[in-house]
Amino acid sequence: MSPNSSQKGTSEPDWSKAYRNTTDVLWYNPDIDSKVNSEIRDLLETYSEIPPSDVLKHVRTIRDKAWAIRSYPCTGLGLFLNPMLPHTPPYKLIIQRLQAGQSLLDIGCFLGQDLRRLVADGAPADRLFALDVVNHWDLGYEMFRDIGKFSARYIETDILNPSHELQELRGTMHIISMTHVLHQWDWNTQIKALKELVALSSASGMIVGFQIGTVGEREKQPSDLTRSAVYLHDPASFQEIWNVVGQETDTKWECEACLKTWADAGWDPKDVEYLGDDARILQWVVNRLP
Repeated sequence: MSPNSSQKGTSEPDWSKAYRNTTDVLWYNPDIDSKVNSEIRDLLETYSEIPPSDVLKHVRTIRDKAWAIRSYPCTGLGLFLNPMLPHTPPYKLIIQRLQAGQSLLDIGCFLGQDLRRLVADGAPADRLFALDVVNHWDLGYEMFRDIGKFSARYIETDILNPSHELQELRGTMHIISMTHVLHQWDWNTQIKALKELVALSSASGMIVGFQIGTVGEREKQPSDLTRSAVYLHDPASFQEIWNVVGQETDTKWECEACLKTWADAGWDPKDVEYLGDDARILQWVVNRLP
């Protein structure tokens, strides 16, 4: 869900502050070795050429540096190590479209882990674009040891208040990936964000993503864990919000969404107990229609 704190700086962090409050206790697991699954290990060993014996130490170091930048739940719990984009149904088609010269924008890119997976699977890096509101991009080069050879373009901006650099890309993105972003906002803010995705999308655009969903849509009011109200979708409500966005932008979209269990997503249910018993992963693919 929405992050609670922000730290920025170049000095080494004071790890004694890692458990500043209840939220940090929930969101920071000192031992994330079990989160280094075969997929991320393969990427680090083959793409990044990190010796197998060094992988766990390397991951711990990067995670703690990322946590010092901003205490996201996915960072503290090591969930970012579980790749998401490769598990979207049209993944092979996405690679084919990129190889044919189309472009992809990763919104909420974090370290750029999904983009490295794309490149390792044959996608050209110069067709990849990345966006995030907080810069973990530079740390991504340290994570994957590919500075000087990974040529994706990074834009640091807020999708709700897009910079001129991002606005210049409007209408040019054939594929947009957005993972674990929408669920931090209420219904109206999500509509605003999705309208920006529509503006960025090409006439044949595909938008894919994952986020926290529920069995039965619901709005969560502000609490100790969220700074503002958030809206969590089930497949039906996600279809409805795209109907609204389509009407308000004079575009048509085919939406396919489904709920996945934590096990389906490769997550430990204990890591996300704070989200409630009805929480799930919402997986979606949305295609623009003529």
